[in-house]
Amino acid sequence: MSLLNLTDLTIGVTREETDHADRLELVHGLTLDVASGQTLCVVGESGSGKTVTALSIIRLLEFVAPVYTEGEISVAGVDVTRLSAAEMRAYRGARIGMIFQEALDSLNPAQRIGIQLIEAYRPDGALPRQALRRGSRLRREAEDKARTLLTEVGLADTDRIMALYPHQLSGGMQQRVMIAMSLMSDPDILIADEPTTALDVTTQAEILALFRRVQHEHRTACVFITHDMGVAAEIADRIAVMYRGRLVEIGDKLDILTAPKHPYTRALLECVPQVGVSRRAGFPTISEARLRAVIEGGADPAEPVTRTPGDLAEQDGPAAGDAVPPLVVDRVTKVYGTSRGLFRRSARDTGVRAVNEVSLEIAPGEFFGLVGESGSGKSTLGRLVSALETPTSGTIAFGEHRITDDGLHGDERAFRRRTQLIFQDPQSSLDPRHTIARIIAEPLRELTPMRGAELDRRVAELIDEVGLPATCAGRLPSQLSGGQRQRVSIARALAAEPRLIVADEPTSALDVSVQGQVMNLLLQLRRSRGISFLFITHNLSLVLSVADRVGVMYQGDLIEVGTPHSIATSSTHAYTGRLLAANPDLSTYLDRHG
Repeated sequence: MSLLNLTDLTIGVTREETDHADRLELVHGLTLDVASGQTLCVVGESGSGKTVTALSIIRLLEFVAPVYTEGEISVAGVDVTRLSAAEMRAYRGARIGMIFQEALDSLNPAQRIGIQLIEAYRPDGALPRQALRRGSRLRREAEDKARTLLTEVGLADTDRIMALYPHQLSGGMQQRVMIAMSLMSDPDILIADEPTTALDVTTQAEILALFRRVQHEHRTACVFITHDMGVAAEIADRIAVMYRGRLVEIGDKLDILTAPKHPYTRALLECVPQVGVSRRAGFPTISEARLRAVIEGGADPAEPVTRTPGDLAEQDGPAAGDAVPPLVVDRVTKVYGTSRGLFRRSARDTGVRAVNEVSLEIAPGEFFGLVGESGSGKSTLGRLVSALETPTSGTIAFGEHRITDDGLHGDERAFRRRTQLIFQDPQSSLDPRHTIARIIAEPLRELTPMRGAELDRRVAELIDEVGLPATCAGRLPSQLSGGQRQRVSIARALAAEPRLIVADEPTSALDVSVQGQVMNLLLQLRRSRGISFLFITHNLSLVLSVADRVGVMYQGDLIEVGTPHSIATSSTHAYTGRLLAANPDLSTYLDRHG
């Protein structure tokens, strides 16, 4: 029996203007169903309508925009589009659970975990706040339920967890709390919107296994939104593919992944990085013009709708490589929290060793991938290489520059020109008040003598080089898509013509097609400019597809370095094997079922 039915669902927003209302359609004619105990994965690129659909099911979209909804959303036989706001609050609390993408953003930073779990307890729908007052029967029930669910999601010492604030938990623990919270009122339907995007592969594997177990034990119907086809292969019973607000294909997981019928589904699968499939020449990317022609019947549907990266393959090796010095990291250690002198608590007060005697060398023009779990020391090593932090011991050498425990030795402006960073989240690393042109121009003003027309010309060249339209120059970051913002970050990093770029998780929040575009841009720059890359990521499939060499970090140690092939097929460390086993790789599924 289906617990969720969407019938001919159309969702849009109304923009009121002076003399008429302008309607913008976001989802059109969507029909699908989800049965008890079943997981439907909804996949598609950013802007395809996945999250809009999810928020409309629980009617949260109407709180942020003037929306209109046509068609039916039936939850356990009730059309929620016809409920009043008060009725929907009761229904949402008791029958539908929601797990949002960013657990830390979704949890109240000012309330303890226990209080937040208790407030999610709605056995009979909406309850007055005083019904959960201390000492009441419902409060005791809610506390018992919270302890049971925290244990169920793998969090021991439940009383201690309930007394903590969200920031005192790791990312994986926060997501486990969110899953427990979504189950507090035994919902019929569970909606999960990209719940593992920012997690490393081992934590992601744990959360996916937990999610499957809890969902099947509670027999909830689940809508799981993701842009990761590897995750869909791991968790789905059925897969629905959305493109530009329309459902283009739906079916059993095996059919969708091994014999897709729609050209868009085939194109999405072609863009997915897979272990053992080299993409060093570049990733296929979806050609919008070609896809539209196929969908509208103006082109042969048998022809691929992805662009091939042949232009990258034609170039062999980095340009100007001889002029670029190698990066040499020699027995570098970083310890946090050390106390000295009067403030030292004991002789054993040695702090947290985030990086432990790491040594490596990155050659000119080399693409070096660095992988490991959260807390393994990857980002700390990236900050040390970039001289944003100083090592506790050891030396980092890049040309005539040295970074030691007493700081950066050499001309700092010259070092900043040579070494640049691309941060994980362009939304937070780009100044929201500045235009794109000003953001890209900033390193040029600080690190070069460029001014006036020459600077404006260089900014325009950089915008063009990263594949952005010239009209972006006057826009703010909030007016761009996620992929466009990341291109701005790349343009800013390129402005001073660096020789080394440290890229810290630059594609973790991007869908596969945009990820391919960004990676192709980085690979192109590596070839044309001879730039070396320290590419930090938890996406094993991605880094094993593109890197020259890969390093694996574990608890501050660099435990293994090798080629992608040697890491994937003959790793020497047990931890590397665990990472590979936890990695939700599409090729593994296709090998088993293709």
